[in-house]
Amino acid sequence: MRRSWFAPFADCLLLGVFLLVCSLPVVTAFPALVAGCTVLRQQAYGGSEMTLSQLIAAFRRVLRSGYAVWLVPSAVLALLWLDALALDAHGPGLGAPVAVATAVVAALALRCAAGWREATAWRTVGIAVFRSMPQQPLVLALLAGSVVAAAVLLAMSPVLLLIVLGPLALAATAADTWRPLSFPPSRTETA
Repeated sequence: MRRSWFAPFADCLLLGVFLLVCSLPVVTAFPALVAGCTVLRQQAYGGSEMTLSQLIAAFRRVLRSGYAVWLVPSAVLALLWLDALALDAHGPGLGAPVAVATAVVAALALRCAAGWREATAWRTVGIAVFRSMPQQPLVLALLAGSVVAAAVLLAMSPVLLLIVLGPLALAATAADTWRPLSFPPSRTETA
């Protein structure tokens, strides 16, 4: 039976629900997003349907990839939250710099999430993302726009929190498919 054109959209929304469940312990939100991008990339290249077992297997692989995937995003999120609290203490109207910084950091995080491959160290992914910024500024602008759109939708209707991670993972995966990261050669390849 042929799948309808609505099936990929439904898979994206269902993925958002699965990612929210995986993100309930807050420190696993970024690994869940990475797993969602991995599943979407496999679905795009393999043409198979997205299943919960694929997501759980990808989530386990991401969690085993190192402590950086747990600690760094949580630390950055805590730092941005503390900055917002400090700026709010000085008076209203100073939240714009934190909002811009949050959008840029979230765009970088989405780019890292979509660019990660199983045998690649997180440090290598981070270096590739920062090296791609001058050559591909439009990718980060599009990802920052998707983060802002998600934030506006959440502000208008908080119930969309149930599905918003799916479209964000789709945006990151689409950007990585359009302009993939180029990883620097490893020391073993240059020797």
